[in-house]
Amino acid sequence: MTLALNYLAHSEIGLVRKNNQDSAYVSPTMMLVADGMGGAAAGDLASAVVVRIFRAIDAPFIGEEMLDMLGQAVEAANEQIAELVHSDSALDGMGSTVVGGLFDGEQLGLVNVGDSRAYLYRDGKLTRLTHDHSWVQSLVDEGRLTEEDALTHPHRSLILRVINGQEQHTPDLSLVPLQEGDRILICSDGLSGSVLDDALEERMGGTLEEARDALVELAHDMGGTDNITMILADAETAVEGVLPPDKIILGAAALINLDEPLEEITAQIPLLVQAQTEEGLDEEELRYKPTGRRRIRHILKVAAAIFIPVLMVAVAAMVWFGITQQQYYVGNDGGKVAIFKGVPGDILGLPLSSVVEESTTNVDDLPPFYKQKVDEAITVGTVDEGRATIVKLHEYAENCIVQRNQPSMPTPVEPSPEPPLDPTASPAPEDEIPEATPINPPANPQEC
Repeated sequence: MTLALNYLAHSEIGLVRKNNQDSAYVSPTMMLVADGMGGAAAGDLASAVVVRIFRAIDAPFIGEEMLDMLGQAVEAANEQIAELVHSDSALDGMGSTVVGGLFDGEQLGLVNVGDSRAYLYRDGKLTRLTHDHSWVQSLVDEGRLTEEDALTHPHRSLILRVINGQEQHTPDLSLVPLQEGDRILICSDGLSGSVLDDALEERMGGTLEEARDALVELAHDMGGTDNITMILADAETAVEGVLPPDKIILGAAALINLDEPLEEITAQIPLLVQAQTEEGLDEEELRYKPTGRRRIRHILKVAAAIFIPVLMVAVAAMVWFGITQQQYYVGNDGGKVAIFKGVPGDILGLPLSSVVEESTTNVDDLPPFYKQKVDEAITVGTVDEGRATIVKLHEYAENCIVQRNQPSMPTPVEPSPEPPLDPTASPAPEDEIPEATPINPPANPQEC
């Protein structure tokens, strides 16, 4: 016996959202709901593109042929979304679920990606035909969460598969035999994500219109926080000569011309943005965020471009500063000869050195050559080498003091074999004092 579908469809914004990112398409041979996600008009466009692709394969197919065509449609929709994102970075992060399929008069060829759902209502019992690709569903499958708890779980909206131009779009495909009297419900999570299946079952009876109104009222009673889209279809005996119902397009897909080339469709985006507000990340964007690997990679690339060079400079600066703090020099500390740790100078007003040990030798008492060297800093390897250098400098200073105090002497006083040292210094015995760092003096460096 050949069956035919009698159907109706409904799509609305809901009680909270600013725009409708769902799309729906239904014909005598196809039923489809797509729930878009992403910022700006991206979610609207994504669901519309899915409908555009699937509508193109809406033709008579039988059995496994239906599944082959549905699988190809998922691939084609995924590729078109990838092209759109590549052509316009503002669309990066958009994606869509898809649920529904083709009907051959006996069987429903079913496709599912995401958390929109398909149900079979037969003899007063509601059976779920699809399996949610969501985080909470995986917890339910593992027995870590009940269906009731899943309705209020903080991550109930996180999807694990979606058509978004990436690889996590693998569809579930199945054939569902239908019989006369069966009723099919295909809906977005704006309906199924807020209530248990038992509550849906209670409202599936009556006429198609009565069932639709009861389900919409149920979604509103639960807050109507998401877009609400559904297709209800009854399997009835086909009657020769009776015209089938008209095709229906609803939601975001109804706002643009699906017959335009892909590049022309993107030009229609402003039509989809009219109801959109710019209030930062909304729940729909957060819903998609975990599966938006392209978006995450984009964010990481931007972060890397900004922070990695800064981090490299900071690390290099820290390494360089650490090396400088292992160096020593003899220099001028407020007029006194002293040993410093680090290197001369400062960065942004911060000194790059500190005094390790100060002497009583006045820089001004040194011969001009050594005074200049001290002012410029005399590099030494260790503190002990610095001390030895200070001892020598003290000798030169003492000699200059003597010379300056005896101006009438015709010749400068020769340094004694053992010149007096700084009385406050406590140098080691001669055989333990390191040699001073060579200073490469001129012909008469000790001339005062």
